[in-house]
Amino acid sequence: MQQRKRNQRVTVIIGVVMLVAIVSSGIVPLLNPTNQTAPVVQPTATAAPTVIPAITDFSGISFDQIFLHPTGLFTIAEPTGWIPGQPITNSDRAQIAMTNPEIFSVVEAYVEQPAAPVASPDDLNAMFTEESLASSWSRYSSWEESGRRVEGDRLEMDFTLALRGQTYIARQESWTDGNWVYSVRVIAPENQTTLLLYLLDNLAASLQPNEEFMGSPLAWTAYFDPDNKHMIRFPASWLLTDSAPGRPASISATDDVAVGDVALRVESEEETVASEDAARAYVEGERADTTILSVEPLERGSADGYSVAYSFRTVDGEAQSGLAVLLNGADELLHIADLR
Repeated sequence: MQQRKRNQRVTVIIGVVMLVAIVSSGIVPLLNPTNQTAPVVQPTATAAPTVIPAITDFSGISFDQIFLHPTGLFTIAEPTGWIPGQPITNSDRAQIAMTNPEIFSVVEAYVEQPAAPVASPDDLNAMFTEESLASSWSRYSSWEESGRRVEGDRLEMDFTLALRGQTYIARQESWTDGNWVYSVRVIAPENQTTLLLYLLDNLAASLQPNEEFMGSPLAWTAYFDPDNKHMIRFPASWLLTDSAPGRPASISATDDVAVGDVALRVESEEETVASEDAARAYVEGERADTTILSVEPLERGSADGYSVAYSFRTVDGEAQSGLAVLLNGADELLHIADLR
C-alpha cells in the first residue's frame, strides 16, 4: 500500500508541477491585484432600475485592467465601473461575472469543458439547448431567445429578459478551439443596445486562455506571483500555506486520498540551468542523498528548462520521491516548482 501511494504521488507530481508557467511580462502590470477577493455579486441578478438615458459616450469606460480568474485558465478585461463578483468554478466551468450597479448591467465570461467534442459553430449551436440556457437565466422571472446566428467561427445569441417589472436585453458570443468553449455575455437595460455592443466587442476580444494549462482539470486552482511572474495550477483541495509577492510560496496537502501528504514549493532564483547536467547538479545540491531518476527537456511558452525526477530519504529514513521543474525565464531568473 505504501509503495502504491508513492507511485501515485509521482504520477500526481508530474501532473501538477508540469503545469507551472511564466506569465507574459507585458500583461502583469495590467492584472488586478485584488480580483481574487472581490465582493460577492450574484452572476445574473440586477436591481430594479430607474431608467437612465441611453449611453453613447464611452470615453469613461476603459478595458486596460485585466482580470485573472483564480483557476489561472483565462484572463479578460475588467471594464471601468464593473465590479467582479465571486468567481465560480466547478468540474466543467470556470466563470466570472462583473456588475455595474449604476448602469444596471452585468457582464459574464466563462470557459467550459463540453461533455462531447465541440469543434465548429454547428456543434456550438447544438450545445446551447433551451434546457442549458434556461438554467443560466434562472435568476430572471422570464427569458426568451430572440435570435441566434453564426458569424464566422462564432455563435451569437440574443435574449430578452424580465426582472422585477424591468426588461433587459442580452447577447452572448461563444466560440471554441476544439478543446474548450469560450463565452462572453452582456446584459443591459433594453435602451442600452449601443452600450451592450460596445462592451461585447471589447470583452470578447480581450478574453485570453492560458494555453499552457489546457488539458488540466477546470476545477483546479492557481497561484500567481505578480513579482516573479509565474503561475502554477494544483488541485483545489490543496492549501496555499505561505506566500508573498517575490518570495517562495508553499502549497501542501495532508492525507490526500490519492497521494497522501505532499509539499509544493514555488520560487525563483538569479540563476540558469543551461544543460541537463546543470539541472541534475541543481537538484542534487538542494538536498543530501538525492538520487536523480530522470532529466527531461521542457518548454513552457517562451521559457525552456528541465523536468527532474528524483528520490531521497527523510531524516527518519523514509523513501520519498519528487519532481522539480526548472524554467529559464526571459527575465534571467530560474523559475522553480519542486513537489515531493
